[in-house]
Amino acid sequence: MKENKNTIDGVELNYQRMEGNSTRQIDAAINHLFKGYKVEIKDHWENGTHRKANENLFHRVLKRLQFEHRLDTLIKEKKIKIDKAKFTIELL
Repeated sequence: MKENKNTIDGVELNYQRMEGNSTRQIDAAINHLFKGYKVEIKDHWENGTHRKANENLFHRVLKRLQFEHRLDTLIKEKKIKIDKAKFTIELL
């Protein structure tokens, strides 16, 4: 496993609403995940300190993993580790 990657790292964010920031963060998180990093999901809102924003983004990442990468299969085959308390995801 590689070092932790925050979904904000390397993602250009705009600080206005409805600018696609969360979508870019989700894309970056999934890219880092498939590059072998353990990903900690932190929303851009209040620099990742707002728990509900982090939780919402975490669930959106999981939803995208389900739709595009068959999350249920990864779980069944024990190929992914999800820590809902720490908002982290890693491939095994």
